[in-house]
Amino acid sequence: MKRQLLILSVSALTCFSCGISTAESQIFKPSGKTAAELCTEKITLSAEGDFNKDGVKDLVISTEFNGSAFYFGNSDGSYKLFRDYDLSMPDNAKITVNDKGVLRIQKDYDKGFDVFLFRYQNGGFALIGGKKDRHKTEHYDYSYNFSTGKMIKTEGEGANKTSVTENMPKQPPLKFGWIPLKWDMVDYLFETFEDGEGLNIEDMLAFGIFRRMQDAEMMHWSLCDYEGYYGKALQDGENGEGWSAYGSYEAPGSYNNYTYIEIKKQKAATYKIYIKETSQDRSYESQINEDASNLDDLDIPDEETSENRYIFDDGTFIEQK
Repeated sequence: MKRQLLILSVSALTCFSCGISTAESQIFKPSGKTAAELCTEKITLSAEGDFNKDGVKDLVISTEFNGSAFYFGNSDGSYKLFRDYDLSMPDNAKITVNDKGVLRIQKDYDKGFDVFLFRYQNGGFALIGGKKDRHKTEHYDYSYNFSTGKMIKTEGEGANKTSVTENMPKQPPLKFGWIPLKWDMVDYLFETFEDGEGLNIEDMLAFGIFRRMQDAEMMHWSLCDYEGYYGKALQDGENGEGWSAYGSYEAPGSYNNYTYIEIKKQKAATYKIYIKETSQDRSYESQINEDASNLDDLDIPDEETSENRYIFDDGTFIEQK
C-alpha cells in the first residue's frame, strides 16, 4: 500500500543544497592489525570490545565525514571487516564497549546528553536502548529499553524527582544505520506512530530511512526540517506500493523548487529511493517594470529538472549513476 509521508509548502528567503557523502569500500580496508591500517581517512572515534562473544577483541571506527565500520577480531590479532556504513558518529561523542559487548555512544549538549546502545545480535548491530537526559537545564530524562519495550520518564531533581514507567509501542528491529544518531529525531519517529490508532512496522522503518535522508540533507532544505508538523501527517496513498513525500519552495525574485521523493521496498532490508527536483530561477522578476511593460524583453529561464536515485541497503545509501 502506498503511503504519503508528507505534503509541505514552504516560503523563505534563503536555501542550501542538500547532499550525502557515502562511505566507499576503499575507505575501510577488508583486513588489518591496527585502526590506522584499516582506514584511509582520519579516524575521529574508535573503541575495542568483544561484540560477537568469541573471546577476541573486535573494533569499531568512525570518520568525520565518510562513515563508520565494524571489524571482528581474529585470534592472530588482526581484524576483518564486518560492515561499513555511511553514517558517521558525532566527532565530539564518547564511545565505549562494555563487558557484555554493548556499544555505548554518548553525545553531550549544553542541556544534557543523549545515549545510544547497540548490541550485535541476529547478524547486525541492533539499537537496544538509550537515554535522553536534559537534567542540566530542563530537569528531565527519558530512558528507553527497546528489548523490554519499556520507557522510564523522570522529572525533577533530588527529593522532588518522580519517575513513571510506560509501555512503548511495538518497535521494529532498528539497526545501526537505519536512524540518525539524534534522539530528537528518534523521539519524533516513535511519537508519530504512538498517536495513531495502530503501529505499522513497515511505515516506521520507511520513516526511519526518511529521517536519515533528512539528517544527511539529501534533498531540498524544505524537506530537511524534521521539527515541522509533517511527521504527524502520515497517511495512505491512493495507488501502488511504497511511500512518497512532496515539498515546495517559492520565493518571488529568487527561485522556485518542487521536490518529489519516492521510497519503495525491494526486499527485507533494501529500498529503492527516487528524488526528483524541479527548479526555476526567478531573479529576473526584480527587473520587471512596475507596469510589466518590459516583461516580453526579459530572458525568463526555463524550469530545470534533476533526478537522483539511491539504494538503501541495510543502513547504507548507495547512489545509482
